[in-house]
Amino acid sequence: MNALEKIRNLKGKWLFIVPISGLRFLKGVTQEIKVKDVIFVSRKRLVFVRKRLGFTDPISVLRDKFSHDDFFDAADNFAIYVTGGSGKVAEKNFLNAVRSEIKILSLSQLGWGRRQNNASLCVSNELRPGHRDHLMLNLTRGDSILSRQVVGKYGTLDISKQWKEHHKKHSFFNGLLEIYNGKYALSQKWRDDIINASLLGGESQSSTDLPHAFLWNMIAIETLLTHQGDSYLDGLPNRVRAFIGWTADWSSAEYESKLVRVYKRRCEFVHAGRSDSVSMEDLLFTDTVLLNVLFNIVRHIRMFSCKEDLIAFSNKVEAERILGLKPRLRPKTVVFINPIYNLKDFENL
Repeated sequence: MNALEKIRNLKGKWLFIVPISGLRFLKGVTQEIKVKDVIFVSRKRLVFVRKRLGFTDPISVLRDKFSHDDFFDAADNFAIYVTGGSGKVAEKNFLNAVRSEIKILSLSQLGWGRRQNNASLCVSNELRPGHRDHLMLNLTRGDSILSRQVVGKYGTLDISKQWKEHHKKHSFFNGLLEIYNGKYALSQKWRDDIINASLLGGESQSSTDLPHAFLWNMIAIETLLTHQGDSYLDGLPNRVRAFIGWTADWSSAEYESKLVRVYKRRCEFVHAGRSDSVSMEDLLFTDTVLLNVLFNIVRHIRMFSCKEDLIAFSNKVEAERILGLKPRLRPKTVVFINPIYNLKDFENL
């Protein structure tokens, strides 16, 4: 066993720090944000708050200790995680935690950013943009081109005053963090479903792969609204309708038929490997559905302490509709968010 492995196998209290790509703190905001057990902090702020975060040595001492590397100078932002136990196990838990919280942070782009400009947050440089080269030879004319194209997402998620104000007043994100941190008395299964759906939604928001982004959205919606064994083609439209079926768009934009369409395309992808039929229009539609479902669940989380509460609510709202009764069950605080897209939004990722 070499020296590094001996250190990894030691037990104790461990502090981990890793650079984060795709994130940027703008002027005018506290350059630090906590998502459950992970703290994201800018390089500038880290110097001043390192004691509170658990560092025993000044950053300058650590920089000198690892002077052969530019670890503390190459990145603008870091993720901090503190845990105990065996270093080897703690290291695995740390990486899992940071990757999960990155997905939650990425989900803040739903309803805030544009798909084409979304950031792909990642640990260090795991998923950062690269380039793709290919050679084109015209065998008829003898012409040739060496093509180089930047691939991947090179934008950043900017934590700004506007971002914070949006999530304070017009978003589900702050409420989701409260659920994630255990503020509400929910059934464990329901809390897990909300978090798992959020992780999938966050992965979708940062994805550069259209079919996979679509699939993550669909599974997130199903995780929130259905039980295993449900008839999805019946249950899914009814449960979405409970939240947004009162809007003019439900009929004029043919939401019910679109839900049936995207579910069929999801099944073609999962069961037959058919991803070619998934369009950008399908992805943006599932963005809208997930945004509204998440927003209204989080906003009314005290009504829905478990998924059974949500399903019972949707069944009663559906019964009102079938019987032609005046709607009374749906709270007046249920809202519909209708993102406005332009032609560029419909270009493939």
